[in-house]
Amino acid sequence: MTTNRRPRIALFAIVLALSVRGLPQAQATPAVLAEKTVHPAALPAANPVTPRAEKVPLADAERPPGAPADMREAAPRRQFSLVGLTWQGAEPDSIELRTRSVRGSWSSWQTLDQQDGGPDRRQSPKTTEPLWTGPATRVQVRAVRAGRPATDELTLVAIDPGTSTNDTQISQLSAAGSSVSTMPTVVTRAQWGADESLMTWAPEYATTVKAAALHHTADSNDYTCDQSPALVRGIYYYHSVTNGWGDIGYNALVDKCGTIFEGRTGGLHLPAIGAHTGGFNRHVFGISMIGDYDAVSPSTEMLESVSQMIAWKIANSYVDPLGSVTLVSAGGGTSKYAAGTPVTLPTIFAHRDVGRTSCPGNFGYNSLGSVRDRAAQLAGDWRSGPIHQKWQTVGGENAAGPVYAVETNWPEGGRATVFGSGFSTIAWRSDLAAHWVKGDIHATYHRLGGPTAGVYPTTDELATPDTIGRFNHFTHDASIYWTPDTGAHAVHGAIRNAWAASGWETGPAGYPATDELGTPDGLGRYNHFTKNASIYWTPTTGAHLVYGAIRERWSALGWETSWLGYPTSNEYPVPAGRRIDFQGGYIEWNATTGTTTAYRQ
Repeated sequence: MTTNRRPRIALFAIVLALSVRGLPQAQATPAVLAEKTVHPAALPAANPVTPRAEKVPLADAERPPGAPADMREAAPRRQFSLVGLTWQGAEPDSIELRTRSVRGSWSSWQTLDQQDGGPDRRQSPKTTEPLWTGPATRVQVRAVRAGRPATDELTLVAIDPGTSTNDTQISQLSAAGSSVSTMPTVVTRAQWGADESLMTWAPEYATTVKAAALHHTADSNDYTCDQSPALVRGIYYYHSVTNGWGDIGYNALVDKCGTIFEGRTGGLHLPAIGAHTGGFNRHVFGISMIGDYDAVSPSTEMLESVSQMIAWKIANSYVDPLGSVTLVSAGGGTSKYAAGTPVTLPTIFAHRDVGRTSCPGNFGYNSLGSVRDRAAQLAGDWRSGPIHQKWQTVGGENAAGPVYAVETNWPEGGRATVFGSGFSTIAWRSDLAAHWVKGDIHATYHRLGGPTAGVYPTTDELATPDTIGRFNHFTHDASIYWTPDTGAHAVHGAIRNAWAASGWETGPAGYPATDELGTPDGLGRYNHFTKNASIYWTPTTGAHLVYGAIRERWSALGWETSWLGYPTSNEYPVPAGRRIDFQGGYIEWNATTGTTTAYRQ
């Protein structure tokens, strides 16, 4: 007797068929909702742009005639738009730099500080902050340590960020949204032309986001908004390669026109760990204002987009924008606090609050109060939301875990939040209320699509009448049943309805032993069940239950590939016993002899 049949259809075909009939595309486990970054629909992915960088040791550079001993002038072989400096040993007391534009004029001298931030518990190279120069051809540098020239110990990194097909269009976008329930419009990595081959660290995740840190990039304010994508590409290269961080450090960046750029990979809806606030990257969302806001104020458009993005991220993580949080320092880098030190902070704080830095500049720092107030205004009464209230009802973090994927809009008018590092979801639709899916049932739910397909739970997890199993019901005539022996399997559509009509798990089929699968000929679908039973469906025959001795005989003949084809009836009584009809004949079971016989029509 064969109770389980090895599927003979490729997995991608199974997933495709499931997507047509209600529970679509497979997800990895632990299950998280696929990212829904809101981007301009009319803006396609850009051509990936690989910035070109040149390193020039300043010990090999010339000293201009009559220049002081601490000055060197470098002429990289190609035009550049962003520069930085690296060194070994102790940091110089001061580093100043100016550049000559492609038009031949020299900029004013600018002071470069040591790079702030960086990954937790990792040693970063010694570098300055990157500086946007605009298109330039030459660089003059002077540096001093303990009153002596230190310029010869520096290496210049000059970066040409290249040109993307989207650069001009991006500058014309309006980034801010109107409601914290929806992510503000964000220019994705693909849209600003990220070369993903530069990303050498796989994404890392915290358990949740507890706070947001405000930064500035500390470079020039003399950029135009159509240069912003190139500026982001330059920072991406500098952070990834020059600093050795494997990716851009910030989770998001905002330019002075209010355009928001996706930063570090891993999903803006997830607690991706950045490299922006050394010692405090875990549990903190890092957003950076592009420019230097030590002597000038951020623009109104920039602050509105910063507030929109922070409000969306932390309010949908169920964090109070006006609250406080205690974070534990991981130490290292430029952190003010030794590893293991608990630090209580506002939930929206500045880099300088935890690091030895002036970031986000004096004017940036002074704008924090207005950012907090605006974020709170945008967040509104987030505690009264049905998903948050359900989370509290079931036990909050102690039961479901902390927010992992933020509360997000999904198809068919619903919303969902993923908790507990991807192992628990509460989903809601106005006509259904909020329901909790967890454990193995949750993994199957998301593997087969979950809310990304507009499939919502209509019950919490319940016990079966025999107390052996557990189940959730879902929209689209779907259910997932679990037992310790079978694991969790989905039954939906016509097959589920046929199983329900037979008595669910208490009937002749028992519990589902497989998810719905496709037949080799691509015409049919089926689930196997624990009591030597299967339900097969095609568009022309409908769904029918085959079990016991008749199923065993059909299996021996070759299932639906035999001359019998698919079942066209459920089992029914005949004078000699029981019978099921098939496309090419029927199988009859004799109650007296216990034998089965297959007949052609």
